[in-house]
Amino acid sequence: MADSVVDIRSARKVFQGRRGSKPVVAVDCLTLEIPHGEILGLLGPNGAGKSTAVRMISGLVTPTAGRIFIEEYDVVRQRAKALSRIGVVLDRGRTLYPRMTPRENMEYFGVMRGLPDIARLRARAREWLELFSIEDVADKPINDLSMGTRQKVALAAALAAEPRVVLLDEPTLGLDVQSSVELRKAIRRMAHEEGCTVIITTHQMDVAQEVCDRVCILSEGRVLALDTVRRLLDVFASRAYTMTLAGALTDEIRMALACVGKVRVTEEWADGDGEGNAGYTVIDIDVPDESGLFKAMEVLSLAGIGVESVTRREPCLEAVFLRLTAKESVRLHEPLCGMG
Repeated sequence: MADSVVDIRSARKVFQGRRGSKPVVAVDCLTLEIPHGEILGLLGPNGAGKSTAVRMISGLVTPTAGRIFIEEYDVVRQRAKALSRIGVVLDRGRTLYPRMTPRENMEYFGVMRGLPDIARLRARAREWLELFSIEDVADKPINDLSMGTRQKVALAAALAAEPRVVLLDEPTLGLDVQSSVELRKAIRRMAHEEGCTVIITTHQMDVAQEVCDRVCILSEGRVLALDTVRRLLDVFASRAYTMTLAGALTDEIRMALACVGKVRVTEEWADGDGEGNAGYTVIDIDVPDESGLFKAMEVLSLAGIGVESVTRREPCLEAVFLRLTAKESVRLHEPLCGMG
């Protein structure tokens, strides 16, 4: 990718185990090209390698093999130049100095990052304080601020030094709804208006679906899928259905359907016969492909269960994530590396 800002080439990280235990491969052959102004989500279950990947990109962990470039600078061999282009927000803003104010933190980190023009730094600090709607607390100690406000300050401090790349580890974790919404808007502006390349790790699939242009789903240190959110949803859209059935599902019918796909009963209600029998049943069914739907309908027909309606469901990113990490779906053969 010619315009990539972050270029990760076959990065691998192996942690040596304790005496007598095997080495742990945290990241294995990670290759990513992330262009200017893109928001990439690194997703995966605990232990998938997300945090290790972020720490390798930020220079906190040295890759065992492979290379990582920020623009043309190697993070290991040209560390100072590479890291001068990165803003990092880890540990939910705990890197801020608690007795200093947001304004003081922003100016301090800007100077530490080598921004020589103090007047410009202060102007940028004012700009981000206003953007994040925290100018009214700009001169209060960090200790006096809420978790959501601290997270905004940490982002503003990272941005004041004008980085090309911003790394965010669980940016909305622990925030109230309003703070989370505001932070998501700020992240989108960082990338799409300010031109920053943003890399996010998160367990919150709704955040990834709303904010990210692409997602990279990791499991056991390897890439399971790398594509746009829209394309991942489209790939799985034809496999998820809601069916309204005229009749109750016996254990035998459920077992037969389970051989076709994953079934979940969402509603049952009685038909008024006074015996509490379910006259109608609504199920969600996920099948491997289109033919699975017809197999499910055949099972129901043979059991004498009428199908009142079938609706294709738009799967959320969480459903896609669970399917992939449960290894119930094949890996995408050629993950899309563009904005799509």
